Amino acid sequence: MFASLVDDPSEHLEEFPTEEAQDKERQRLFRLIERLVVWENINDKQLYEEAYAEIKKSTNGNPPPVFDPFAGGGSIPLEAQRLGLKAIASDLNPVAVMINKAMIEIPPRFKDMPPVNPEAKRRIDNRSEYHGAQGLAEDVCYYGELLKKKAFAKVGHLYPQATIPETGQKATVIAWKWARTVKCPNPACGCEMPLVNSFWLSKKKGKEAYVMPVVAGNQVHYEVRHGKDNIPEGTVNRSGAKCI
Repeated sequence: MFASLVDDPSEHLEEFPTEEAQDKERQRLFRLIERLVVWENINDKQLYEEAYAEIKKSTNGNPPPVFDPFAGGGSIPLEAQRLGLKAIASDLNPVAVMINKAMIEIPPRFKDMPPVNPEAKRRIDNRSEYHGAQGLAEDVCYYGELLKKKAFAKVGHLYPQATIPETGQKATVIAWKWARTVKCPNPACGCEMPLVNSFWLSKKKGKEAYVMPVVAGNQVHYEVRHGKDNIPEGTVNRSGAKCI
């Protein structure tokens, strides 16, 4: 983005009349780009001011806004903002739009403002300056934790402590695996059969895990098991479904 907005020195022959002068200036700009792409420099305010100055110089003091019509997660408009440019983003996916709002639309509104949560207000005298989105970040953490506690009080019983069969250790359920079911048409069976193409949960090496359906009469319950042996086949594919 920086390279697309900053002129190559060969565009300014009055200032860089020789190839040697152009190359020297080009190398200076390359070194600036090399510093910009280092992740650890992401909060180097002076570096980004330097980059913005170069952009202004090449755009006659009037940098254009950056418009990303297919913004997705917003990496391009975010980098545009980091360079000091006005960023406009859109996307058809409402999830992407929400991410962009949270990342590039809302934070600038609260730039350099202190947090408003009660805990921060009690210690506001200890810190008078907040830079960028630091104040907003404190509020997000505070109220996020508050919402988490309220949600847990309301639905925490749906995430019980479960026992890991292989180790006997207790672990908190953090997610449920969901699948459509259909009643087996065989009158001798009649169980609620899950329609899944795979019982795998994780194929990551050393952390393999899968769901094992356990049939008792015409009832089926499920256990999470670890390893990569005896994985049951899925119940549905392009040719149809079969009862477990």
